[in-house]
Amino acid sequence: MDVDDEEKDNLERISSLNRIFDELITDASDLVKDLYWGVKNYLFFGLVTFLFGVQEIVYNIEVIQERLYIPLFVGGIMLFAGVVQILNYFRLRGKYSRLFRIQSQLKS
Repeated sequence: MDVDDEEKDNLERISSLNRIFDELITDASDLVKDLYWGVKNYLFFGLVTFLFGVQEIVYNIEVIQERLYIPLFVGGIMLFAGVVQILNYFRLRGKYSRLFRIQSQLKS
């Protein structure tokens, strides 16, 4: 491969990357909004799942006292899934907080 072929390959790659970056810049605001609401959904559905787990255990406390542990198992799984989703919300919020801050500054 000679220098001219290598230059042509590099120019094609740069041109392709420029088109991709142009689209990203155009859609960046919508992308950040979608990401923001996607992260918020982790918190919302985590809280809902956690509360359903609590409700499952509290509602079936009499059954659990009779040593039927299926409601406790289901409630425990829901509690665990809710906590994992809530923790994931805080992880993602921290990870993308700078991006969200920049987006809110650009809006105002």
